[in-house]
Order: sequence, then structure tokens, then C-alpha cells
Amino acid sequence: MARYSSPGESGTCDDAVIYIQRPLPPYDDGFRRRLWGLIMVVLISLCLLLGRTWQLQILQGEYFLHLSEQNRLRSLRTKSLRGKILDRHGYVLADNRAAYTLMAIPADLPPQHELVPLLRTLNIDLDPETLRPRQRAAALKPVPLQRDFPRDQVAYFAEHRMDFPGMFIEVEPLRTYPYSTLAAHLLGYLGEISEVQLQHRKDLGYYPGDLVGQSGLEQAFEEVLRGQPGLRQVEVDVVGRETHVIAARSATPGMDLVLTLDLQLQQLAERLLEGHRGSIVALDPRNGQILAMASQPAFDPNVFVPRPTPATWRALSTDPHFPLHNRATQGQYPPGSVFKIVTALGALADGVITPHTAVCCPGYYDYGEHTFRDWKPSGHGCVQLRQALTQSCDVYFYHVGQLLGVDRIAHYAQAFGLGQPTGFAGGFEKSGLVPSSQWKRRVRGQPWYAGETISVAIGQGYTMTTPLQVANMVATLANGGTLYKPAIMLRQEMLHSPAPIDTAPTVLHQLRVPPQYIAAVQQGLWSVVNDPKGTGKQARHEQIAIAGKTGTAQVVRLPEHDASAGRQAHLPEHHRHHAWFVAYAPFEAPRIAVVVMIEHAGKGGGQFAGYAKTLIEAYLRQSYPVVAMPLKTTKLTR
Repeated sequence: MARYSSPGESGTCDDAVIYIQRPLPPYDDGFRRRLWGLIMVVLISLCLLLGRTWQLQILQGEYFLHLSEQNRLRSLRTKSLRGKILDRHGYVLADNRAAYTLMAIPADLPPQHELVPLLRTLNIDLDPETLRPRQRAAALKPVPLQRDFPRDQVAYFAEHRMDFPGMFIEVEPLRTYPYSTLAAHLLGYLGEISEVQLQHRKDLGYYPGDLVGQSGLEQAFEEVLRGQPGLRQVEVDVVGRETHVIAARSATPGMDLVLTLDLQLQQLAERLLEGHRGSIVALDPRNGQILAMASQPAFDPNVFVPRPTPATWRALSTDPHFPLHNRATQGQYPPGSVFKIVTALGALADGVITPHTAVCCPGYYDYGEHTFRDWKPSGHGCVQLRQALTQSCDVYFYHVGQLLGVDRIAHYAQAFGLGQPTGFAGGFEKSGLVPSSQWKRRVRGQPWYAGETISVAIGQGYTMTTPLQVANMVATLANGGTLYKPAIMLRQEMLHSPAPIDTAPTVLHQLRVPPQYIAAVQQGLWSVVNDPKGTGKQARHEQIAIAGKTGTAQVVRLPEHDASAGRQAHLPEHHRHHAWFVAYAPFEAPRIAVVVMIEHAGKGGGQFAGYAKTLIEAYLRQSYPVVAMPLKTTKLTR
């Protein structure tokens, strides 16, 4: 704006002022574009904001409401009492004890740099990263920091509870095994649930850190023993401390398992096995119930509660004698001469021989270019079936095996339950092996050679069995031909339940063999123990009629001069023979069948016939050494 004065006017007059408006600059198109761009950015941001608000409030509203409630309300589980395991007379083999457990809610824990010093004040050496679940929902589930928390630490924690945000003390039932190593392989042990197990059981209410069965009956009957946990809904403050309980549901205890096991017979079996590696199995031939199942060396399942130290686990897992290995169900061994029971019965049933068929034994058997030796170098002379079983004549069964053939031997072995799992419900078991011509062609791509049948006929060659299978085989012969599924559970009982769940025997197979042939083999086994020439005469009892069979299983092929029992002591231990002895009694009405299997004994099974005799006498007379017994419960209490 400019101001101008007229030249002709005097100074006394007011100056004339003229205002001139300058023209506006032309409109800028770039400005318009920037303005519209700004408007679009604002509109898009507004739309995104509204969309996100709709997503959070409408689509995910319930989820975030749930998280918000969890910040104020917590659902905490109450551990259920695990069912007891008892023997057939009510003695407790696996029980529970109360223990303090330090628990934590990972989401409520302080930062790592603060958490580590806190844990150290409680003498806990734990990697905090293990408490940082990847998902927010999992972070709100309590996990154990330390089980069996010492009482002095519990007192310290109670006094300084405000200094440990996100942590609390819980009373938890822990497993205890009153008899230490007794029946450890059968009972099994507990351990913290693994990630794989958690994935498989995520729909069954398991949490990280839960204790579950890892072997034996504890694993096989996990769902029965576990019970159902209870629930407490509590209100917590800003640092996760419980203020009061809103609602609660009681836990349901697990069912008690009453086993067929006889505790005193089990104790005796394990005492007999001391100093050996091997197993003893005792069955009731009338129903297949397991009376004893011992395996040595053993372990103490209490070391797994709450968890083994690294040194303990390393010692157990690297021990060359495999103490965690249940030799009764997982050990696979050549059956040796106890397999002659199968060969004899198969030959009789198929009409290959009669009980009076005689074979002359000069101490060897020539087949082709090979000479197969008898265990007795001088031979047994001409023997019939009964004498062949009594003296365990190898040459007799070489001859009979060649007449019968490997496939028919395999048929009768399978009829006795060999070469396949028995169906035992107490944990993992191996199937063993019964060879046949079809098996060799399928597995090895080779034909079966007739000379191989000679070894199979006396329980050598490819043949492999477990002690439990052999025990079931002997029980089947003892009862006249009924193959039962081995049973370990007598019944299940629940607190306040008026009717226990009994377990009935399960028949797997009935031998299609005339009774007179079964009786002929039974008479041969009676002579093994009671004939002066019998290989099992150490099992002879004055008042109890015992039948049995010895077996010596060659582990590796040895030169003839090393194969005798007298030379075994000079061989490396892992080259020495295994020893078997099987027996049942009373002969007229069998009530117990026993198998004794000693690894690398270096001598025949006849040396251990006395073990079977001791077990049979103690069981039938119910006369056992006096031992201290924990609480016997006939009326179950918790």
C-alpha cells in the first residue's frame, strides 16, 4: 500500500492519502495438490484407526477381555492325589507324600536381571529363560521352580513374600516308593512332562512341569492313576499376589491299582538275584497272573522324585550293565534247551515221533560236512523222549528238528506265544524272534538252509525270547495247553467306590495238541528234576513234586574246547553262556511257574535250579523270611 500528496496544496491542509490494493498472485496448483494429499493422509489414518478399533473391540474383544480378566482373576489348579499301587495282599508299593513346591506365574515375574538374584537368595540355580513361554496365554499358567522346597527356605520365603513377585508356595503330593529298588522296573518312575508328551496330551489338561509316568506301570496306567485336578479361581493384585478365593472345585483322586504281585515272593526273587545280572518271573498257570517279576541290576525310582541330579542320571544312563533295562520284558536271549519243550510237543502233535521213538546219541550228529556236538561228549546212548528231556540230549533233538522242519517248529513256538509281545500291560516289551523260511527270505533275502534247523531245534541260531515269554510258555504247558495273557493288575479301586473293578483272565490261545502228548512232555520235565540222571535235580523237593527244564544258551560260537562249562571261567564275561531254569509245581495241580534267567553265568541252568526250588517252596507254603513291612492297607485311606 502507498501514500501520495497533491503538489498544489499548502501544508496547512490535510494530506490526501490514496491507498492502492496490489493484485493477488496467481493461484498455485502445487499447493492444491499438497492440500489434497494432506486430506487423504488424514482420511486414511482415520480409516485405519477406526478399522483397528473395530478389530480390537468387535473381532478380538472377547480375547482381550479374557486377558484383562486374567490380569485380575486367575484360575489355579489343585493337584490331584495320585492313586496308590499295592500288592495282592494290600502292601503299599507306591504311595504319596506331601511336599512344598515353589511355583511361579511367568507373566508376573520381574525382569531377568532382577529375577536371577532373587532365585539365588533361595539357593535356586535355574535358567530364567525356561520360564519365558512364547505365548502370552502360557505365561499365565503356573510352573514349578523347585519341588521338595526345603522347610527353612519355605520359612524365609514366607517372611519375605513381598520381595518375590509372581512366586508362591504350593503343597504338592510327590511319589514315594517305600521299598526303594523293589520291583522298580515293573513300577516305573515319574518325571516332568516333555514337550512332545505335552503336545500329545494338550487336550487332557496337562501343564508344563507336570509329573507323569515315564516307564513301567506308572506310564502304562497314567490316566488311571493321575485322577482329575481341582480348580481355584482367585483374585490377584497388580503384582500377582492372591487376595482372596472366588470359587473352588475339589480335585478327584486317582484310582488305586491292586497288583497280582506277591510282595514277599518278589523280595525273595530279588534277593536270589543279588550279584547276578538277569531276571526271575513267576506266574500262576491257572490264570496268567504275575506273582513276581524281578530284574537285576535295578535302580531306585525315588531318585527321580522330584528329579535326578545330572550326576545321578549320567550314572544310570551310561552304566554298561543297563540298570534301567527291564530284562524280564526287554531282554532278548536265545532260550537254549528250554526250547526243546516246543520241539518235542510239535513233533508229537504232527506225528513225526511218538513218546517211544528212540534215537541213539554217540555225542555228535553229522549233517552234510558239519558235525554238531552234544553237550555230553561221550553221548547219552539210545534214548526215547522222556530220557532225552531228562538228560537234555542235544542229538535227539537235532534229529527230531530235522524231521519236523523249521516252519513247523515256528508254528508251535508261536502257538506258545513266542516271537510276539505277550500283551503284558506293565510297559514296553520286546517281541523276540521265531525264525522261519519265510522270515529269512523276507528279512535277509536268502533261502533257509536245512542245517540251520538243527540249531533252532535246541533254541539256538536266530531264536530269541524274553523271560516273560518263556514263563508264559512253561505256564501253558503246566496248565494243559491254555495260553493266558500275562496279567499284572488284580483290580482297580477308588476311594468311596463300593465296587472295585476286577480284571478277568484273558485267554490268548488254546494248544490243539492231544492231552496225552502234553502229558508225555510233562512227564519228561518231572524226570528232569526227580530222576537221578536229571539235569535239574537240584530242584528236587521231598514234599513238593516239581517239574522243570534246564537250558544253556550259547552267546557266541566258540571253539569246541572252550564250549564246555569248565572252560567258561577263562572267557571274557560277554562270551560266556546264559543260564536258564524253568519249573512249575505242584506237578499234579500247578499253582506257580517260575523262570530263572542269569546272563553270562558261564554254566548250565541246572546250577540255578535251587533258586526255583526256593521260590516254589516259599510260595506254596507261604513261609518267607521275616522282613519289615510298610503300612498294609486293606481298607484304603488317603
